[in-house]
Amino acid sequence: MKTRMKLHLIIYVAFIGLLTACEHEIPFTPKTTEPQLIMNTLLDAGKAENEVFLHLNEGQSIGRLHEATLTLFVNGQIAETPRALTAEEICGSPDDYPEGTTIIYESIRYKLFRLTTAFRPGDHIRLEATAEEGKYHVSAEVTVPQPVENLHVDTCVANLREYRGYTPHRQYKITLQDRPNEKNYYRLDIWNDLTFRCEWDEYWQPEGETLKEAIVPMNRETEIINREDVILTDGHPTNYDDEENELFPTISNQYNIFTDNTFRDSHATLKVYTPLYLEKRPSHIYQRLYRQQTITVRLLSLTEETYRYMKALNCLEDGDYDETLMEPICLPSNVTGGLGFVGACSEARVTFEIPEQRLF
Repeated sequence: MKTRMKLHLIIYVAFIGLLTACEHEIPFTPKTTEPQLIMNTLLDAGKAENEVFLHLNEGQSIGRLHEATLTLFVNGQIAETPRALTAEEICGSPDDYPEGTTIIYESIRYKLFRLTTAFRPGDHIRLEATAEEGKYHVSAEVTVPQPVENLHVDTCVANLREYRGYTPHRQYKITLQDRPNEKNYYRLDIWNDLTFRCEWDEYWQPEGETLKEAIVPMNRETEIINREDVILTDGHPTNYDDEENELFPTISNQYNIFTDNTFRDSHATLKVYTPLYLEKRPSHIYQRLYRQQTITVRLLSLTEETYRYMKALNCLEDGDYDETLMEPICLPSNVTGGLGFVGACSEARVTFEIPEQRLF
């Protein structure tokens, strides 16, 4: 059991940076020690760029890939042949690290490719990869699903029970219309993008300057609190006290995936929360500070295989998962000639701006 889980975790580690039933399960053959090429990606039709990772599986560890190529086919035609990114392009300039630091670059044993082709719903995609001068060859195919046509979002600020008290959060009520006459798989994704404008006055600046400002973007926040929603908790909504005191923990739906089982050919409304991120501040020195926020609510339509992959990841990432007490997790693989998973999704989105506010 433990050996089997180690192999699955290799595939999981290779894929998790992307967030991504299957054609076949990952083969488990302890006596086989031949290396295999791993290809992982979640192709998102709502993004301008998508990333594809290639790793080399050497039994129970990840080996170093020295050379690899990737070819993208869209609807039977070659669309792109990107080059692998360099270590500096992945991690940044050596000037960003202390002098003599090389471990960061030496730790990059994989190959990363960045696709710039724009995908559309209905596109049939094929990825082919080779490595080590043709010694390894893998491929995978997937079709981009169709998005929902109607998505409506209402939002307000509401108190939510947290850490023995009530804290203001942003509440969302997200209404979607299910795609008719088909089985559908979805994922909810919310982006909070914060930007700060810092200002300071003349006496802080060199002679001749009367006012200076800096625009400081913060890292995107994607946390979603879904515990009160019936659909996202698979019919078992809870509150904060339930989560703290439960004797038999359940696996949380941290990827916010769901099916249309309870609202087939109809509509549903999800109720979730995100933090307000009031504590976030830039590290700059400033006299006046202004905050602007963009919120993007994305409802992703998934392939069935992608949904099942993320459901497995929900278990593997959950701190309450115990392989000795719970059913073993089998990560699906749809890569021919090797290991890994290639998924696809399309989106419907609603974006709104919170007007700029002066904090002080």
